[in-house]
Amino acid sequence: MSRRKFLVFLSLLVGIFMVVIVRLFQVQIVRGEMYRKLSRRNYLRVRNIYPPRGDIYDRNGVRLAYDEPRYILTLDHMRLSREEFRTVQEGLKEVFGVDLKEILEKEGHTSEPVRIKEDLTEEDIERFYSNSYRLPGVFIEVVPKRVYPFGKLACHILGYVGYPDRKDLERLKGRIAPKSQVGKAGIERSMDKVILGKLGKEEVMINALGKVVRTLSRKEPVKGKSLVLTIDVRFQRIVEDVFYESGQPAGAVVLMNAKTGEILALASFPGYDPNMVYRDWKKITKNKLKPMFNRATGGRYPPASVLKVPISYAILETRIGTAWERILCSGSFYLGDRRFFCWNTYGHGPVNLIKALQDSCDVYYYHFGYELGPSTIIRYARKFGYGERIPLEIPVRRGFLPTPEWKRRRFGQPWYDGDTVNLSIGQGYILSTLMEQTLMMMAIANNGVIYRPTLIREIRDPSGKVVWRNRRKVWKVVKGPPEYFAIIRRGLREAVKRGTGARAFSTIVDIAGKTGTAQVAVLRRGRRKRRLPWRLRDHAWFIGFAPYRDPLFVIGVLVEHGESGGRTAAPIARRIMERIYMAGLNREI
Repeated sequence: MSRRKFLVFLSLLVGIFMVVIVRLFQVQIVRGEMYRKLSRRNYLRVRNIYPPRGDIYDRNGVRLAYDEPRYILTLDHMRLSREEFRTVQEGLKEVFGVDLKEILEKEGHTSEPVRIKEDLTEEDIERFYSNSYRLPGVFIEVVPKRVYPFGKLACHILGYVGYPDRKDLERLKGRIAPKSQVGKAGIERSMDKVILGKLGKEEVMINALGKVVRTLSRKEPVKGKSLVLTIDVRFQRIVEDVFYESGQPAGAVVLMNAKTGEILALASFPGYDPNMVYRDWKKITKNKLKPMFNRATGGRYPPASVLKVPISYAILETRIGTAWERILCSGSFYLGDRRFFCWNTYGHGPVNLIKALQDSCDVYYYHFGYELGPSTIIRYARKFGYGERIPLEIPVRRGFLPTPEWKRRRFGQPWYDGDTVNLSIGQGYILSTLMEQTLMMMAIANNGVIYRPTLIREIRDPSGKVVWRNRRKVWKVVKGPPEYFAIIRRGLREAVKRGTGARAFSTIVDIAGKTGTAQVAVLRRGRRKRRLPWRLRDHAWFIGFAPYRDPLFVIGVLVEHGESGGRTAAPIARRIMERIYMAGLNREI
């Protein structure tokens, strides 16, 4: 290469180098601040795309819970300069009346975008876009919102949803994000892993106004599986309407298919609206009746005279008595120098097992319960499901069966004969749930067979295809001669025809069942119970089945502080069954 060519080439390289140096000087020094602002105003961000939760249907396909889009005003505050922060703070205050500092203090130190305003209306959305130039870092995010179209109806079955806490994030690690909706109670909680969908992701370029400039990649979310429940909205509505019409402030009802174990209706009172839980949180939590407490599965009460049903079976099977052996009820039972009164202080006269069930004669059960002893009574109670873990899709609290060993450990006292006498009429230390009592009655209706209770009929994938179908399963079998169950069923029918359950008698449907009145406060003899404060009045039970000759339904009614099973619980059961039959719903099961 000649010297002249070399100098030209060198000059060209120097010229290019100088151009690069000048350009770098211009970019970094002269126009550096402008480019720094631009880099802050356009950045990449990975967003979660929240999937809809699976729908929940009743047995006939009526939708009980579903998701719809919800628009949330969100701020990505970590990307803002001090000047931009002041701008957005002033803008949010003027446009939406929101105090940004309060929100950030409430959220704590987090690098995640924070929620500024939820459930945006069309007016809010229009206002945002009209003022977006004043709100750097603010954007609208679309997340699913859970809707319960029937409000309070079946609220204790369905439950409700909310944002995840730390325990939820750990429990469902990898499956949810901070703005996911997770179950907080009921089926929504217990079946969370089925109902939850799969999160989607998208990588986007966003400008300072929160607008997406470009979508770089996207993974679509997957909707969760849907549940078809065993309950029927029509049955559920009848149950809830009848109880509210009774005027009783608190209680529970369970209605089951005696031939399958399917729960057709389950309600606890008072209820709450799952759509309004967080709006009405203070009001709900301050309510002394505890609307969110599921009395059907979580409330424990003395079983009272309903326990006389499994004790009747124990009397027959152990052969300490026969169905026709008579015991004289003079109104009281003597045990040493102690006197235990029958609820009818005038006495029932000579009673056999059928009449004892009919009139709920305490003296009859004092006599045979004392002979059976605590261990045998508890053993037979367990046979019928008392004190056992009940397999159900929502949690069911166990009842409590006391034993002499427990009393010695708990109180340092021996088990007295008086404890056995009290136990024989379902009083004392024993506790049971409405679900336990209802399943016990199923055994009587089915000659000893108790089907596993269930709330879920099917699970379907997002396309509607059935991926799992529930099948009838036997939970317990009380093995015994069918005539024993027939005798007890006759006693329960007599109780409704002319005994303590007479207010459950109907000319529309043949109902059989047992009343119970669970003592809450120990009163001086002769004091009128109706003058007591509500919280000290006795609890009321009615547990029964219908129709008598070929049981299709098993029903359990509990009225907290209802004073008398025959007076308050029995009429509720009758009205529920009559409305079902008058509507012809019995033919659809």
